[in-house]
Amino acid sequence: MAVFRVLIKSLPVITGGLFLCVMNAASAESRAYITNQGENSVSVISLATNQVISTIVTAKSPVGVAIDDIDQKLYVSNVEGRSISVIDMKTNQVLSEIKLKIAPVGVTLSKSGGQLFVADWFHDQVLLFDTITLKQTDEIAIGKAPSGMVVSREGATLYVANRDSDDIGVIDIRTKKLVNKIPVGKHPFGVALGGDGKTLYVVNVESNSISMIDTRRDVVIATIPVGEHPYCVTTNPDGTRAYVTNTGEDTVSVINTVTKEIIATVPVDGFPEGISYDVKSNRVYVASWMDNSVSVIDAKTNKKISSIPTGMQSRAFGQFIGNITN
Repeated sequence: MAVFRVLIKSLPVITGGLFLCVMNAASAESRAYITNQGENSVSVISLATNQVISTIVTAKSPVGVAIDDIDQKLYVSNVEGRSISVIDMKTNQVLSEIKLKIAPVGVTLSKSGGQLFVADWFHDQVLLFDTITLKQTDEIAIGKAPSGMVVSREGATLYVANRDSDDIGVIDIRTKKLVNKIPVGKHPFGVALGGDGKTLYVVNVESNSISMIDTRRDVVIATIPVGEHPYCVTTNPDGTRAYVTNTGEDTVSVINTVTKEIIATVPVDGFPEGISYDVKSNRVYVASWMDNSVSVIDAKTNKKISSIPTGMQSRAFGQFIGNITN
């Protein structure tokens, strides 16, 4: 697999996404990787059975999740451990630990998986790591308190939510330069790229809203009120629905992104944080901090259909569903 990784890294950025689509088209098993901050672990859930099949011990206080479906690796940010755990998704074993001087929260990967981006909350920058050598290669100054991050569909742009400067930083990945800042609501935190790749969704925690950003023009096209103290967001595959966790009222807001209206409010387990959409089952998975569980929502009916017990203080910050290929 190392040779395959080098090959992908030598190709244009957009090609990594193409390889990813080809691999995901093969037979694959969907799994959710839920960080449990209170017990220093990751719960691995088989989405075929909705059961925890493994518990991986990490460094202290795991929060953020980034998944490399190409190389079958999971990257987990450990806030108090000041490190990134690198995990083999096939064996559920920790392969290595990237030691940091910072307390990392938000993490994400380039489309090829060759670069890992780590948000440096306290020093207002994004750190870049080579995923083969696990060495830091660069750092990019950004806004205040960077948190959630996501890479554009074509892989050329990194969007960073700057919580304390109330904007989205736009980074050109090729030049490693900050090229734009987009004002949003108060305290942006969770972000997600729409299923259509054309819209960026930003959760404004203290404004109780989400901002919809046109990624072709880098402008806010709508601001939609949601529930109390929203946290994270995800969308369905075609981008016609967005799902937002509301930590202050234990619900998920379901948004019709065409009409820009809330069409359902789904009660879930206590203090919902991370949220991801599973394409195979058309279900939404929601990590709940207070109830140490994952709520499962049927996206067809917008009803909670079950709860999966996980570990203490489940967060799963990031898009936490990956695929194990045979």
